[in-house]
Amino acid sequence: MDLNLLTTFLSVYHHKSITLASEELELSQPAISASLKRLEGVIGKALFVREGRGIVPTGAAVALANKIESPMSVLETIEGQQDHLNVYCSEAVLFKVAHIDNITIAETPLDEEIIIDDLYTQKVDLVIDAMSSKHQSLIVEEFHEEDAVCLTRLEHPRIKGQISLEQYFNEQHIALKVRRNNLNTLNHLSDKPVATRKIKIETGSVASMLAIASQTDFIASSSREIAEEFAQNMGLRIHEIPFELNRIKFNMIYHRRYINDAFHKAKREALRNAIIQRS
Repeated sequence: MDLNLLTTFLSVYHHKSITLASEELELSQPAISASLKRLEGVIGKALFVREGRGIVPTGAAVALANKIESPMSVLETIEGQQDHLNVYCSEAVLFKVAHIDNITIAETPLDEEIIIDDLYTQKVDLVIDAMSSKHQSLIVEEFHEEDAVCLTRLEHPRIKGQISLEQYFNEQHIALKVRRNNLNTLNHLSDKPVATRKIKIETGSVASMLAIASQTDFIASSSREIAEEFAQNMGLRIHEIPFELNRIKFNMIYHRRYINDAFHKAKREALRNAIIQRS
């Protein structure tokens, strides 16, 4: 069997789109469709069916993907050994790893689906973030935990010492746009629903949040270590959040194809050590 048929199939399977697969593989859409028809002829079963304006995999497609994905990943790894890593990294720990050689770092996108797609299509080799994944082909390694805290400017007119529960919900807040498991940050960390805060500003950046908090009376939130790194220089006071939250759990997420890749493994260890040793 032509292995290119399987490569095409996996691309369509992950994207659930012939258009996106054609863009990834730099092939025309008719060529993608023809490859799928050839593969369906070989296995004697339909692989995709129309649903609305898109396509969805059949049971035969799911079974085929589960059988071939790991072997295909091994073949891809053998074909091209890495000497550079593209990394998505949470802003909360990015400042700890910027010195590591042979990696290019970008902040983790806000949208989890984009992150997963970029891992599958090899746009990114490794993700460091508080998100997780149940995708069979992705490895999730929990390696670091931090507390969540809140911050106010030192000259805040109403909050001087520890913030009370009443103060926390009476004041206006700056919130991150990021969603994990379709939840905002606080609900993602809580075992029970959290009362609605008064959100004044939403931003996609912790740095932006801290900068705004330093110039306003709004409350910011972040992980403890980035707060301790920048609070003094920015004129901010760190407070414990006045209700129970789970710790922020940071994971390394990468495709199973890299589990034994020597270069990838060495960089994972370097990144892990840089984050943990500065804790």
